[in-house]
Amino acid sequence: MTSRKARRTGASETIGISIDAGTKAALKKLAARAHAGNVSALVTDMTTLALRQAAFEDAWAWYGGAAPSDAARARIDVAWEEGWTLARTHAAKKARRKSAA
Repeated sequence: MTSRKARRTGASETIGISIDAGTKAALKKLAARAHAGNVSALVTDMTTLALRQAAFEDAWAWYGGAAPSDAARARIDVAWEEGWTLARTHAAKKARRKSAA
């Protein structure tokens, strides 16, 4: 069976997954809280966070040493967010030209 309606440009991909009823209900509840009920947006955000965590773990392994504890990881995340907040604040300021007069 083929769809009669053409997909719009930039449309997302559809996948099939099997989850239990409790997990599905939990996903819908979380999506209602944070994404106006859009489970796809929730899964996209969860994937982004998982990729970020994996990148952190890869970098940590490359630098060497034991994996950080949950408390150490929380401190790193706070410092990371503070750094980005500071960077955004300073990036928003633009130099003004002095008037010729």
